[in-house]
Amino acid sequence: MGYLKGAKLTVKVVKSTKAIRDPKDDPFLKREVEHPTTDLETLIHLAKGSLGTGVLAMPFAFSNAGLGLGIIGTLVIGLVCTHCVHIMVKCAHELCWRHGIPSLDFADLAEETFKKGPPEFRKGATFARVLIQILIVVVALGACCVYIVFVSSNLQQVIDFFTGSEINIIFYILMVTAVMIALCMIRNLRILSPLSLLSNVLFLASVGIVFYYVFQDLPSVEEREAFMSITKLPVFFSTAVFALEGITVVMPLENNMKTPRNFIGCFRVLNTAMTLIVCIYALVGFMGYLKYGEKVEGSISLNLPEGEIPAQIAQIMLSVAVGLTYPLQFYCAMEFTWPSLNGFLKRKAPAISGLKGEYIYRVLLVLLTMAIAIAIPNLSALMGLIGAVCLSTVGLMFPAIVETVVFWQDWGWGNWKLVKNIVIFVFGITGFATGLYTSILDLIASFSGEEEKALLLL
Repeated sequence: MGYLKGAKLTVKVVKSTKAIRDPKDDPFLKREVEHPTTDLETLIHLAKGSLGTGVLAMPFAFSNAGLGLGIIGTLVIGLVCTHCVHIMVKCAHELCWRHGIPSLDFADLAEETFKKGPPEFRKGATFARVLIQILIVVVALGACCVYIVFVSSNLQQVIDFFTGSEINIIFYILMVTAVMIALCMIRNLRILSPLSLLSNVLFLASVGIVFYYVFQDLPSVEEREAFMSITKLPVFFSTAVFALEGITVVMPLENNMKTPRNFIGCFRVLNTAMTLIVCIYALVGFMGYLKYGEKVEGSISLNLPEGEIPAQIAQIMLSVAVGLTYPLQFYCAMEFTWPSLNGFLKRKAPAISGLKGEYIYRVLLVLLTMAIAIAIPNLSALMGLIGAVCLSTVGLMFPAIVETVVFWQDWGWGNWKLVKNIVIFVFGITGFATGLYTSILDLIASFSGEEEKALLLL
């Protein structure tokens, strides 16, 4: 009984400390950011980081849910993903205030959460840090694999039509990889900024052309399914999570803000950006599936009519835009892995450390993404696999665990935070398991050409 009273007293102290926080102790004032971004700039970057190849996969996601369930599912997943980002940033802010830390990235947040959590959890702080770093790297490299397959598939469709040939996609993957190796030799992120701007312009222009074709001669809503079989929902979930989860860009953007406390709140940066993003994804998914029905591809750009010049231009522009995005995702993977590897090489093999070793490592990392792309040239299965395994872990389960541990002394009235986070965790792990299973079946079907047999296993 005395222990419980002590616990209650601790909760009260924590609450009162939050209430009387002195603005002079604001840890965000200690941040040293060379070029801090405004709220509007952060909103634009967040929208840009979330609006990528995933938006073109939403019609395929809807084909596995139906028009009605697709809208409902997109809104629910969007709401859950937004909430998970919100609680993750909120927990980062809480830890910054408690311990006077200016900013926390993903790995720092994982480590600090467990280091300052319940005593029995503190030994796992280093493991949590390493695990999150691995997952972030896998997400970044997984996105690079998707980009290679996406670019290769679109170029294959355009070139094969004009040449009348049927060249294997592996040839295009090798060709794209050669260009990616050249781009990834650029070490300075500032040099990549003009390429990023060009990528955004090309992407928006090509999406405009895609919309032009989508809105032409639309069939009646009655011609499409409103609700699909429950066996197809895992594919919808994993594809939608891949599309909607821009969580990997959240912490870097928040850490670079001029006013980081404006990132979360009712009408602040996060909610405004995610409302816009979810609405766009729901619109594209609904209209794309309405237009093409069950024939919709893993990327709607592959459904554009062959032989029409605007459609071919759109596919070429998309290929260039997505190809120019590859070095940015690659940069994330390099930042997380090369410093540690370079330190190891300096001790064990100094001859291949430093700049020389970095360039060799860059080439090997690009070749790794090429090998995965060759092994899994199925765009929809690859996106589903990354969405189910990586993004459901980082974007759903990780934030739920973080909030539970950070506020372990006060889970609110009736322990509602604990209950809510258990629900989110179960939601994430269910999507992880079922999405992984169906993605593997999809891969088996694509390799064997026996899709009907794979579906029977469900």
